[in-house]
Amino acid sequence: MTDDFDIREYTRTAAGSHEKTLPLEAFAEHPLSNRTLMALDYLRDLEDFTMHHMRDVLVTPSHKDARLTAFLATWAYEKFWIADAFDRILNAHPDFTPAAIRSRPRVIRFAREAIDRVSPIVTALRSNLIGEDFISIHVTRGYIDELVSRVTYSQLALHDPNPALEEVLNGFQLLRDRHLHFFAGESLRRLEESVSARTLTRSSLKRSWAPTGTHEQPIQETRLMMTNLFSDAEGHAGIARIDSVVDSLPGLRGLAVMSRAARRYGVKATA
Repeated sequence: MTDDFDIREYTRTAAGSHEKTLPLEAFAEHPLSNRTLMALDYLRDLEDFTMHHMRDVLVTPSHKDARLTAFLATWAYEKFWIADAFDRILNAHPDFTPAAIRSRPRVIRFAREAIDRVSPIVTALRSNLIGEDFISIHVTRGYIDELVSRVTYSQLALHDPNPALEEVLNGFQLLRDRHLHFFAGESLRRLEESVSARTLTRSSLKRSWAPTGTHEQPIQETRLMMTNLFSDAEGHAGIARIDSVVDSLPGLRGLAVMSRAARRYGVKATA
């Protein structure tokens, strides 16, 4: 399934800055709701987290796979510019005040920094002892993240039917369709080929899964984001679609990763 993804074409046509195409004047005329701006503020931070995430990925056997490394470098580049675009949209709303307290208490920050120093070393030792099968964890998590972004964009457009926002999100989704395509193929191939990959990935997702970067955000903001976007009927349907796709992957049936994450952050299950 990965053979039809042209990595050379992808790296050659990567999307850079969106500055010239953003409809910022339209936002000035028809501003986004405060709820939407809070979501974009949060999503901008998740996109910014990509480079931090890359550090943890590339200390694993992933760095030995030239094709995967080429994809990840280009993927991170595109996500950097999506974050930049969200930042420009936020700046086009001068009356919007971001969350007042974005930083963690000092003790928590110190603990987090200590973990950040040790984590890559532990990950490198563990993953390189396991070998190539460890890569299946990263690509499957990447696949689920892209599924979540698809539903998130749909929910944002539904909750705030602003034509300029829809234009921006549709454009970003076209970019991310290529991310989804790559991660889907890599996940399926690696899970199909190896019992060990299926076991490792299932254990990782069952033990701990949330969209990449959410653990780095204040929990109250993650809870607000999840409840705002996923508590209605369409949100529940999106959660079910994500879990259904994960169910279809070899060895991952029944994990309900998105449902469990949503409940953990306060999204109530349907009656």
